[in-house]
Amino acid sequence: MKSFRFQAFTVKDIVFLAVITAVTLLASGPFAPIVMTASKIGPQALAMALPFALVTSIGLRKVKKSGSLLIIGIFSGLVLLLMAPVMFFNQFTGSLFSESLALLLFKNYENRKTVLMSSGLFAFFTLPSTAVVNILAKGKSISEQIGNPVTFALFTLGAIALGLIGAMIGNKIADELQKAGKM
Repeated sequence: MKSFRFQAFTVKDIVFLAVITAVTLLASGPFAPIVMTASKIGPQALAMALPFALVTSIGLRKVKKSGSLLIIGIFSGLVLLLMAPVMFFNQFTGSLFSESLALLLFKNYENRKTVLMSSGLFAFFTLPSTAVVNILAKGKSISEQIGNPVTFALFTLGAIALGLIGAMIGNKIADELQKAGKM
């Protein structure tokens, strides 16, 4: 297995990741009302898991460089910053934690498991940052944010499951695009 190493991004890579970010935000648009109106943490991650994982996994299959998901997280966070400042922090930390864990385990994006894990767990890793920001900015305790622990656990497991399903579908789409010579 190859060791971890950083590769420089080209302008083409950055542009492609920006396009992937735009498509991700468009795909997740129908779920935005859930995110904006939910008072407990969990439903937001569940709602965004599938579209974020599906589209970002396609992007990670094309740009197989360490830091790609972080760039997507920063780009999406910058757009979402205009709606709610907490969203930038949420996207940045979610992408940082998700990509860091995947690269620690699998070293690089040449391994499909890295793509599956980093894009599939992205929404899940937004939960801790949402909780911290809600404590600091809104003064909400963890128990207030979680509500019913069983419901929270189901939302969390659902976010993980939908994220991984989305990443698997994204990998299948990327396979078809590669076969067609479009990626």
